[in-house]
Amino acid sequence: MKFFLICTLIGIISIDANTFTTVSHRTKNVFALLIIDVQYCFINGSLALSNSPAQHNGADVIPSINHLIQTAPFDVITYSLDWHPVNHISFIDNLHDRREYLTDEKHQTSKVFDKVTYTGPKHETEQVLWPTHCVENTKEAQLHDDLIHLPESPNVIYIRKGTDPDIDSYSAFADNNRNHMTPLHKKLQSQNVTHVFVTGLALDYCVGSTAIDAALFNYKTYVIEDACRGVDQRSINARYTQFLDYGIQVVHSNEVMDIMDDINNTCF
Repeated sequence: MKFFLICTLIGIISIDANTFTTVSHRTKNVFALLIIDVQYCFINGSLALSNSPAQHNGADVIPSINHLIQTAPFDVITYSLDWHPVNHISFIDNLHDRREYLTDEKHQTSKVFDKVTYTGPKHETEQVLWPTHCVENTKEAQLHDDLIHLPESPNVIYIRKGTDPDIDSYSAFADNNRNHMTPLHKKLQSQNVTHVFVTGLALDYCVGSTAIDAALFNYKTYVIEDACRGVDQRSINARYTQFLDYGIQVVHSNEVMDIMDDINNTCF
């Protein structure tokens, strides 16, 4: 009762010129868990994180994510998947076929993880070169079997990204040039989501891009550190700096329940 009175006095009554008007500053908090690209490819496939500079084990995220699914009261759960056509722009194996769109001759010595700039065919874009990975409808593009898979519904969303051969898509919200959106933002809006918690692979690429886009869409955004793994420690550290710039909080999975409780118990 005391808490309600305090909230009433300081938070939910505003004074109009001549009248008292009750205005609720409190909207219902709706929490979404975003599970990014926990696919075989990044765990034991062609782009396994264990073979990247940081040598992380992508499978390490699965127990933390499963525990969150089972215990935290998320209103919406989203799974994203890299889902590339075989002629995708990100594959180093396709570099030769796209040579007419390259800006210089350096590509002749390019290797995995190098960056090149393509002038077309649809967009000018800077592209990291990756091994062929997450080819649509292949086993390694599937979500890992150890990850809890919930059936699709209005509250359980599956997003396939990177489906356009001519532009990469790290973020689950949009392609890398933000020319085209995935359905994710509209689906989260339809469920009135206010807060998102981002997990998965890889922190310095798809997780990081998704978190930043979520913040740009004005979702209160958290990255769950122990439920993410990355490619390179330098770019992981750079992402952490970006998160600060965008107001994204980095938290541990064992803090999530308390964070949600604190949000729900705040009167503003």
